[in-house]
Amino acid sequence: MKSTISRRRLLQKAAAVGGAALAGPPTQGTAAAAQSARPAVAGRTFRGWVSRGTGAGRTTLQELTLRPIAGRQVVVRTEATNLCYSNASDVLGLPGMFGGPMSQMPLIQGHGGVGVVAAVGPEVRRVQVGDRVCVSGTPQCGHCYQCLRGRADMCQFLGRQGPKDLVPIAEMRDGTAVYANSHIGGLAELMVTFEEWIVPVFTKASAVELGMVCSCVSVAGLGTATSQTLAAVAPGAIAAIVGCGPLGLSAVQGARIAGASKIIAIDPIRARRDLALKVGATDVLDPNVEGEKLVAKVREMCSTPNNRLWSGGRDSGGLLGGSGADFVIEGAGADRAKPRVEAGPDPTGVLPMRQAYEMCAPGGHVITTSLPAGTISFPAVFFAIGGRTHHAGQAGGANPMRDIPRFVAMLDAGQYDAKALATRVVPIERMLDAYEEVVYRTTVTAIMTA
Repeated sequence: MKSTISRRRLLQKAAAVGGAALAGPPTQGTAAAAQSARPAVAGRTFRGWVSRGTGAGRTTLQELTLRPIAGRQVVVRTEATNLCYSNASDVLGLPGMFGGPMSQMPLIQGHGGVGVVAAVGPEVRRVQVGDRVCVSGTPQCGHCYQCLRGRADMCQFLGRQGPKDLVPIAEMRDGTAVYANSHIGGLAELMVTFEEWIVPVFTKASAVELGMVCSCVSVAGLGTATSQTLAAVAPGAIAAIVGCGPLGLSAVQGARIAGASKIIAIDPIRARRDLALKVGATDVLDPNVEGEKLVAKVREMCSTPNNRLWSGGRDSGGLLGGSGADFVIEGAGADRAKPRVEAGPDPTGVLPMRQAYEMCAPGGHVITTSLPAGTISFPAVFFAIGGRTHHAGQAGGANPMRDIPRFVAMLDAGQYDAKALATRVVPIERMLDAYEEVVYRTTVTAIMTA
């Protein structure tokens, strides 16, 4: 005899299982209901780097068992993930890592990655099993205050990453619950996230190249130069890029793709300046060589043959003098550890950020993307009426669902050189070794494959 399920029973079941997910990622208070719902891949074992405690050795490779998923959760088989510099302190246990309750939670670190969907919860609509996807460092729910106003780069789910927001996704051999950093993780053979962090990508690009272009740093760099959210570089404009890590080098490429006529790349490390020239910079500067004259040097380089005001030219004098870069993209940031290569003039990252603002032309745009340490100051009048527009560039202003597929198209078209930036590629077992190269700046960046 066939059993029937009434509409009321169906709704009651949906509410009990995944109703909390309609409002956001389940908190620890709703985790039990969420974890009992969808046993599609529950019990599968996988390897993941789990961080817990403080100091060196806090991150170890563990065999984990996947918990059931529910609601809008998605399981992704990891192909590749970028080892982001800003995550280095938490992975390696360096000074500056996040403390408090989060440091004691067993977390799979990482800022997302790329892979293939292995399972989906019953409420997922964006992707299906077998899809190739990017697990974005920035979510896009499409429904919050920011998303509805065109600022998906500031999606309010970014603020739902505290200890009470995270959901256990796996267990260690002793039954200890394991969570994913920022709901995404990445340093594991599987990623378990929510639909908001998932972007489908349709490409045959290699895992390494796709992992590079979809990384949080590349998305931010390309976003600053080409996304329509903040201040996309205009054709024929002059752009200056302060800091040539993977984010800055992606911004160099974005400025080239956008049609900038002059791209000035600034970094203390010679190898990175050389790479900047390879991927699109027209000029490079060493801030250690230029010293206090760096801003004046950039202004001089931005002068044009026409300085006649009645003929559309611009001069370089006074508070509102027209010389300087039309677009300045800052990506220097504070040192997480003392570099083992050429160090910059200010380990806090405050000086290069101030110089970025000062080298911008009146009427121009400054997009800041890094994580400096300290307080920045400017002459009040210069800041108040100097005519420079500052954009705080979380994710470079990129709208994940709109822009990440565009960036992948740039990769497929040969416009974006991902291979040049992925200067270190390692299997999951060698992740810690590669992260040390990243934090000491002996490589531009690293990609972990799983």
